[in-house]
Amino acid sequence: MTAGNERRVPRAAHKIARPPILKIYGLQCALVLLSSFILFPVDKVMAYSAVIGGMISVVPNAYFARQVFRYTGAAFAREVARSFYRGESGKFVTTVMLFAATFALVQPLQVFVLFLAYLIVMLLNAVILARYALRGNRI
Repeated sequence: MTAGNERRVPRAAHKIARPPILKIYGLQCALVLLSSFILFPVDKVMAYSAVIGGMISVVPNAYFARQVFRYTGAAFAREVARSFYRGESGKFVTTVMLFAATFALVQPLQVFVLFLAYLIVMLLNAVILARYALRGNRI
């Protein structure tokens, strides 16, 4: 085997279990939509501000998770590092662009509700991932 083949086909690579990304971010989207349906009778602007804030949190985090878990194993260490950098920079740029587009295009908007939904979904993400890690990779 050549050096290039060894890199593509690792002999004994230890795999880190990939978290169920679709399940995690699907749950977050469902909770954001549920909160919006609850808020809709109270105030329509509040309801869509909550959806936008929640989605500004979910979409970049889902992109980051997708990038990070593209490669696994010691044989792909360089690709793993690149995917972390690509994921983090993409997450940052996407978050900034979504906030900028929201403030430029959505009127009226309840800014407090937007940021509150964003922060709650960020905390929800941390709680779900901590629960996933503590339960032995089961949600």
